[in-house]
Amino acid sequence: MIAENNISNLSIKESVIEIKNLKKAFNGNTILKDINLNVKKSENVVVLGKSGIGKSVLIKCIIGLIQQDSGSLKVFGKEVSEMNKKELNTLRTKVGFIFQGNALYDSMTVRENLEFPLRRNKIHKNSIDIEGLIVEALESVNLLDAIDKMPSELSGGMKKRIGVARTLILKPEIILYDEPTTGLDPLTSREISNLILEIQTKSKASSIIITHDLNCAKLASNRMLILHSGEFYAEGSFNELKNSDDEFVRAFFKTE
Repeated sequence: MIAENNISNLSIKESVIEIKNLKKAFNGNTILKDINLNVKKSENVVVLGKSGIGKSVLIKCIIGLIQQDSGSLKVFGKEVSEMNKKELNTLRTKVGFIFQGNALYDSMTVRENLEFPLRRNKIHKNSIDIEGLIVEALESVNLLDAIDKMPSELSGGMKKRIGVARTLILKPEIILYDEPTTGLDPLTSREISNLILEIQTKSKASSIIITHDLNCAKLASNRMLILHSGEFYAEGSFNELKNSDDEFVRAFFKTE
């Protein structure tokens, strides 16, 4: 049985993400119309919602890949929309993004994929230092033996883990997961969900997890929000939402 993540064991007094009245539209079509969200230090927040409703748009706004039309979006107390290119690059070393498709470079070995963010951000130029960080990151996802493999030699679950390792190598304070278990079998999905929880415990990083996987949501979340019609429609723990009196909210849990 999967236990619900207990927020009472965490130190979460400090907000690392503060969003107020955020709005975003594309070609006159409003995707996010009034988003309000605070994410605390060391907290895992799961966002549920139907496909195409704007969940991925939200997390891309957080790291400045998409700029909101209006509203306030602060990360570590600073407005993302007011950051210059250098400030955004610095932010992205502190905020890890786990892409749904893993985004590994097919022409690079696992070692080279993990080296890339360190060299691109001019972090740890010493080769011995870089090797140590690569080993540490791969050990954290139990894949050190894959260090010299090509992505084509890895299973879907292994690629997910390598994608996580590449993000962890910069030691981010916030991690944004975009559908981390999509396309994986139930056993591998559970392994990735456990990994998300382990990362929270070990690194004290804060996370926003976009997922349709209820088992992942139950295991990894401290708090859940349901996005509907451009706003957060409901908020609570997994069990609170599952047992809600609201039929729309309960509908998300009928496949569990």
